[in-house]
Amino acid sequence: MKNYLNIFLLIAIFAGVSSCKKAEESLTPSGVNMIYTLPQGNNSFDQTIVNYYNNYGSYLLYKFTERDAYWTPTGWRRPTPSDAPSPWTGTDVAAADPNAVAAQLDLLDKSLFKLYPKSFLKEFMPVKLLLCSKVDSIYTTYVFTPVYTPTRNAKKIPAFYSYDNIYINYGDATVNQMSAAEKLFFLARVNQVFFQSINDRGLIKATNDFILSADYSSSNASQAVAYGKGIVGTYISSSATTDWAAYVMAMVTLSEADLNRSVPNTNTSLVGILNPTKDTNGLIKKRYNLVRNYFINTYQVDPQVIGNKSRGL
Repeated sequence: MKNYLNIFLLIAIFAGVSSCKKAEESLTPSGVNMIYTLPQGNNSFDQTIVNYYNNYGSYLLYKFTERDAYWTPTGWRRPTPSDAPSPWTGTDVAAADPNAVAAQLDLLDKSLFKLYPKSFLKEFMPVKLLLCSKVDSIYTTYVFTPVYTPTRNAKKIPAFYSYDNIYINYGDATVNQMSAAEKLFFLARVNQVFFQSINDRGLIKATNDFILSADYSSSNASQAVAYGKGIVGTYISSSATTDWAAYVMAMVTLSEADLNRSVPNTNTSLVGILNPTKDTNGLIKKRYNLVRNYFINTYQVDPQVIGNKSRGL
């Protein structure tokens, strides 16, 4: 007998609401109750999806509506041509082919779920993971002569975060044709997007030790000045919140070798932030350790291990 799990996402739209923990993410448009039922079918992989829900409280959906994919409290995010001269922008998705979902779930399990303790995933996974056959980043190119012509273009990406869900690509025949490089890129991107969703929802905030370890009260004339103060985010309008997120993203997207590489201190990327060329006063290394040890001691997650894996190490 099928095990049906229903969720009624009761709605209330408030001014200035942003998605937070799952208990606070029960927002849908115009007061309409959204119902998700698991399993969505009677395929062999459907019980795997039910198990993910039971373990982590997130819905892995291979059948979903445009509302599931594109609605946010501030508007619909489906990429459409804006009024001229604005460009096409956004992310375009399509639901997974059921014939590919089993392999897609296996890829996702190896690239994401197996890298974290169950408790961490249960607390921080978003409400929905949409299993897709297409996740395209949409952008515009232009021809200016003889006639001004904007053209819609699409670039395939492995994953993308939007409000209360993560789009997961490779729910099509290409999942069985992925090269080792493509699998590594998928792992890197899906973990980057996972931590982006955590940061954007404000679920893991900068600690007091971190906040007090740098001077955010005075402005920075350049990125090099910011580096000298232990600030690795943008030197313009820096804050503890954006800086914390930058440290986290440095660890989950770059290897330790990348972080220790020598690059000019005019370089604004996160590469080389632990090298003395950028870390002129040793404050970046100190703050890096504050963030890394916080994750290890609090969640039993080492974000630098994720970054090393994303680089094939």
